[in-house]
Amino acid sequence: MSFSLGLRSKVILLASFFLILPWLGYQYILEMENFLRQGQEQTLEGTTRAVATALHERPKLFNVQASALNEIEDGKDLFAYDLKAPIKIDGQLNDWQSNINKSIDYHKASYQLDKSTTNPISFRHMLGTQGKYLYGYLQVTDKSPTFNKEHSRFLNRNDHLIIAMSNRHKGLQRYIISVQKPGWFNAYQLNEENVSEKKGFWQSSKDFIVDFPRYFSADTHQDLQREKRIQGYWKTTKQGYNIEFRLPLTMLGDKFGFALHTTSNEKSGQIDNIISTSNTNNLQQLGTIVVPSPEIDKILKGLSHTQSRLWIVDRHQRVLASAGDIHQADGVWSNKQQTKPLTWWQSTKTKLLAPLYNLLLSKPNNDFIDELQGSTKLNSDFIKMALSGQPQSSWRLTPDNKAMILSAASPIFIGDKVMGIVVAEETTNGIRTLRNQALEKLFDVLIAVIVVGTLLLFFFTANIATRITRLRDQAENAIDEQGRITAPFKPSSSSDEIGDLSRSLADMVNRLGEYHRYLENLPSRLSHELGTPVAVVRSSLENLALLPQEAESQKYILRSQTGIKRLNRILTSMSEATRLEQSLQSGEKISLSLNELLTGCVQGYQMTYSSTFLLTCTNNPVKIKADPDFIVQCLDKLINNALEFNLSNEPICIRLSSDSNKALLSIENKGPLLPKDMSEELLNSMVSVRKHNSPDKTHLGLGLFIAKMICDYHQASISIDNNIDNSGVIVTLRFPLI
Repeated sequence: MSFSLGLRSKVILLASFFLILPWLGYQYILEMENFLRQGQEQTLEGTTRAVATALHERPKLFNVQASALNEIEDGKDLFAYDLKAPIKIDGQLNDWQSNINKSIDYHKASYQLDKSTTNPISFRHMLGTQGKYLYGYLQVTDKSPTFNKEHSRFLNRNDHLIIAMSNRHKGLQRYIISVQKPGWFNAYQLNEENVSEKKGFWQSSKDFIVDFPRYFSADTHQDLQREKRIQGYWKTTKQGYNIEFRLPLTMLGDKFGFALHTTSNEKSGQIDNIISTSNTNNLQQLGTIVVPSPEIDKILKGLSHTQSRLWIVDRHQRVLASAGDIHQADGVWSNKQQTKPLTWWQSTKTKLLAPLYNLLLSKPNNDFIDELQGSTKLNSDFIKMALSGQPQSSWRLTPDNKAMILSAASPIFIGDKVMGIVVAEETTNGIRTLRNQALEKLFDVLIAVIVVGTLLLFFFTANIATRITRLRDQAENAIDEQGRITAPFKPSSSSDEIGDLSRSLADMVNRLGEYHRYLENLPSRLSHELGTPVAVVRSSLENLALLPQEAESQKYILRSQTGIKRLNRILTSMSEATRLEQSLQSGEKISLSLNELLTGCVQGYQMTYSSTFLLTCTNNPVKIKADPDFIVQCLDKLINNALEFNLSNEPICIRLSSDSNKALLSIENKGPLLPKDMSEELLNSMVSVRKHNSPDKTHLGLGLFIAKMICDYHQASISIDNNIDNSGVIVTLRFPLI
């Protein structure tokens, strides 16, 4: 099956190559996005270096003792979180619920005196800072809490809490919290002389041993001084009790720890369990504490306009301070300009192209999961490499794959030692926004260029196709099937190649017309010019035949007379078509009945020819508008042709019928079949398929051509083909009915 494309289809197909332009533009924008990411990475590294420069050589900003440790222990080395919401000291712990996941659970006693006790002690605690205070709570699980007896001289023969810390002078300072009943309390300061006599030590991070007899012999109520700066609330619960407290940050040094002492014996007050964060009797074994530095917060607050999230991390990967929100940290690449009202074109474009852009482009999403939000420790290979002293940068996807986060880190030096790092983080949402804006603008231009260019090409090609189609139609109408010029060819006045082709075709048609007129006049000229010589030769031969001749001479005279007769018939046939064409121009059509005409003609054929004719006519009268002389001439040609090709003793069938608007006349003879693909060509002039001619007959192939001329004059059609059973040939004429 052949498949052809017109000029319009070919132009549309070629115009489809314009679609490669958006792809090339997209690749260019992606390359630009890579450059923007590199620029963002360098900018973020510059931000961390600038912040690190502001923190270099400032040891007061860091917990020097904690930094001196090779590693920190979870649960022993404590972290005070930056509390955003206000804390109400009431023992309810409702204000801590948003940070409950950051609390630490202590469920194993550091020291257990009574091994058979059925009262397991545990607590959960958390520390935080807000303003100038350190806040903390203990949520204790204790089946039989024991309070201090009224008028008791001792504070340590009941459930109590020991808070130990280093003071500003690097000395150990301890406080005891012991209450007679739930409610508000103040701590009591333990004497440092008594502390120095208590030789407690750590066997491991889980075992704590203290000299209990000497411990219980000191620290009476009368010997201790109330510390009003340490305030809190003791509240009884179903599981045990809650201890919520606060103290000024000015009291706090580099180290901090506390130990919960519980007893189940109200009479003796002997301590059964001790759960502690670290050794509260030994300054060297006391755990460290990290408190957000106000000075670092001020520095970070001054740099918060960088549109980045900043972290200050110590050498143990603990977060000292943080500023910024990663959901808003889309970098300096984001467009923060005020939104202007959309024009009508922008509004229309948005309605038409926005669904396409939403499908093709990934929109930046600020609603992503931040796994580091509220983290107190940044533990990753990226952080570890930055703590080695070299600036680092890293890219990571959020857990929900909605955003890409860029992290950069620079070390903070005190002397030649790395005390911490500055970590800055940004998302690539700003770059993605710029990329989408650039792609949308580029696609807008490319789509407009493609649409306008395709339309212009289409209209240009349509114009060319229309002109070529008009030129084709004019060429087809100028020459009929017989090659005669039927209409003048009007050349185009255009100066392009199609105009030149039109003028060339017009010139060619004019020359063909002249040549065809010459051929049409040639038979009449030949018959006229040859008529007189033929008559002279014929009369001379007739006169010569009257003279006495020898037998041999008489034979040549007879042969010459036969040739003259054949030549005369040729001249008559050559001029017959010309005379018929001239007669058709002056012919007159009348209404006639084909039934009657055929009946009369067939009767004449029966008397003239020895062959049998079978006429089959419809009972209904078949009337057409025609010239009867021309119709009879047409029938004579067809009958003569059928007789020549008819087999002996086979009748020639003539049938007349009609349908709704046509009269159908068919003439069928039994005989040789038509050669392949010759049914149309036989109707042309000077075409014959006879294998040989008889000596006394001349065939120029004009019989069917004359019949077709007569049919064309009557707006009828003629067709010749093999019959259904391939036993002969059938000629069919179709005349329009009146």
